[in-house]
Amino acid sequence: MYKFATAIGIDVGRTGINYGVVRQDGFVLWHNRIRYSRQRNKTAVLRKLFNVLDDVLAYTAEQGINPLCIGIGSPGFVDLNTGYVRGVALHIRDWIDIPLAGIVQEKIGFPVFVDNDATLQGYAEWMFGVARDVDDVIFITLRTGIGGAIIINKKLYRGNNNTSGEFGQMTINFQGPRNKWGGRGSLESYASSRVLVDKYNKKIKKQGDISRLVTSPIPVFERFKAGEREARDVVEENARFVGVGLGNLVNIFSPSLIVVGGGMSQAGDLYIDLIRKSTMENSIPSCHEGLKILPAQLQYEAGFIGAGHFALSMLDGKIP
Repeated sequence: MYKFATAIGIDVGRTGINYGVVRQDGFVLWHNRIRYSRQRNKTAVLRKLFNVLDDVLAYTAEQGINPLCIGIGSPGFVDLNTGYVRGVALHIRDWIDIPLAGIVQEKIGFPVFVDNDATLQGYAEWMFGVARDVDDVIFITLRTGIGGAIIINKKLYRGNNNTSGEFGQMTINFQGPRNKWGGRGSLESYASSRVLVDKYNKKIKKQGDISRLVTSPIPVFERFKAGEREARDVVEENARFVGVGLGNLVNIFSPSLIVVGGGMSQAGDLYIDLIRKSTMENSIPSCHEGLKILPAQLQYEAGFIGAGHFALSMLDGKIP
């Protein structure tokens, strides 16, 4: 595949769709974002996806760009060979059993390739971001759901049925609450952005000041940086739980680098420092010797950059 080959990259996210036109070398020629309406079910999200395709194809036609293919990062388990989304997604109702590649290809006519969204975000960070040229990497997304990607010996590890990287389902308390998969005390049940927001709001409600309630982790982290006690308590607890999960992964994989992605990764250096401290406390010194833990570099662009490059690789007959 030549250096300036281009693809359309699409990241079906939690609150909207990020998309762009991406070159083989990772350079972003153009990008945009469309937010979901209140209705977040399969039909509504597919409608938004078609709007995205209309927008990006209008841009490429206007600029004389000829993309070769389309890559889509989707939440849930994905059949890599068929582009079939087996599901499920925490934030999109009925996002299950969708022949996504077939639906888009029938509408547009381009070759379409689909993979898990967190996998493609990690892939982009490894190819073009903070993990570039690192042999062994763990990438974790901290958001409503917790997932990630694993790089071993410069190769993306996919596992059986392309289902690796479900870090959020790791049990960290076997007496904890059951999750949707039947497991107990999962990392996601203690450390997701949703849990952080719920715990913060619970503390605020006890004080009777509903004006300080939040709907996302962003104001919690802002108040944490400002020194608010309630925000500090929940953020420090969250970082401890994240570190327990990462400590387990360090003991198993002994990576050179852990990249913290997802919306919560943008909380700042102090939060990453707390995660780093807990990770070291919960892993074997020989396993974490020389380990670096860094925030993701590409941020919201990682998903569509990874999707675009992944599609070009698949078109070239190479499975990343």
